[in-house]
This record gives sequence, structure tokens and C-alpha cells, in this order.
Amino acid sequence: MKAQISVITGDLVNSQQVDTANYIAYLNGLLAELQQAKYLQQYDIFRGDSFQVVSKPEKGLFLAVYLRIALRAVDAVHWDARLAIGLGTRQAKNTGYGSAFLNSGNALDDMAKNCYLSLKTDNQKTNRIVSDLLPMLDHVIGRLSQTEAKIVQTRMFTSTNKEAAAALQKASSTVSAALKRAAFEEIMQFITAINRIT
Repeated sequence: MKAQISVITGDLVNSQQVDTANYIAYLNGLLAELQQAKYLQQYDIFRGDSFQVVSKPEKGLFLAVYLRIALRAVDAVHWDARLAIGLGTRQAKNTGYGSAFLNSGNALDDMAKNCYLSLKTDNQKTNRIVSDLLPMLDHVIGRLSQTEAKIVQTRMFTSTNKEAAAALQKASSTVSAALKRAAFEEIMQFITAINRIT
């Protein structure tokens, strides 16, 4: 059965060692903007530094990558999040139960300590393939500098490098070079490839 929803469960990294109030306020603002733009259906922040996001199944990995990059764009040294995407069903509308929620929670619980990104579906064969591939995407995101993360964050919601450069008030050549260093095209291709098999 095709996944009905995507559930992202996340924990902010280093939330006790930094300005926690600003960290959580920024996350809340970011999620509210994404909800207003209809990129996600609902979200909840709980236990201070944990959160959950519900979106369409094809948007789950994209949003998880975007959230990590957006946090790193503010402070690439201290801000990041461990994010687990669960694809599956929802028992009833607006309830927090179903295989997507269980998959997301289990993926977060089972996440390796040195990895900040995981994805779990109802299909075990798919899960084995994805678990072999995602550490590469996680590694690329984890290497982004703050400047690169800011440029990639902007580019993820613009149509062209030129549009991103205008939004950032930077030269197109500067933005293009940063996107190449950041492996932006490869990040987007990776998301597309994972979506094809999930």
C-alpha cells in the first residue's frame, strides 16, 4: 500500500549547551512558515527540544533535509537536529497514530549515534536499501559551512540560482560556486532517488 503521510520526528542537537530559547523560537518560526506555505500539514514541539511534523509522503525527506540545512544556516557548529522520517498510514485524520508515526518513532530510537538522518517505511526491503544510502546524504549535510547552508536553504525554495542570488543579494557567480561546493544538485538528486524507491 502506498504511504498516505510522512511523519518527521526530531530532536534538536546541543539544545542544553546553547541559547535554548532562541533555538526553539527559530525552529517554531521555521515550522510555522512551512505550514503557512502548505509544505507541511501540522507540527508540534514537545518536551522542549523535540518536535514532530506531518506532511505528504513525497515531501518528508525534502523537509527533513531542509530543516537540518536551515538550522545549520544559523549556526553550523552548534545547531542541528536528529530527524527520523516515517512513511506509512494514519489511522484517522488528525490523530497521532498509524504506521507512519510508529515508523518515525522507531527510526529515531534506532538511529546510529553518528547519523542525524533516518527513514523507515512499511517495507523491510526498502528500509534496508535506504539505511545503506542515507548516511551519504547525512554526511554531505553535516559538512556544510554556515554560508553554504544559507545558500542551499534559499535555493531549495527558488527555481534558479539567479533567483536565489537575488534573494540573498549576492552575485550569481558566488551563489553558483557555493552551490557546487555544497553539492546542491547531488542533494536534490539523492532526495528524488530515495522518493522513487519509497
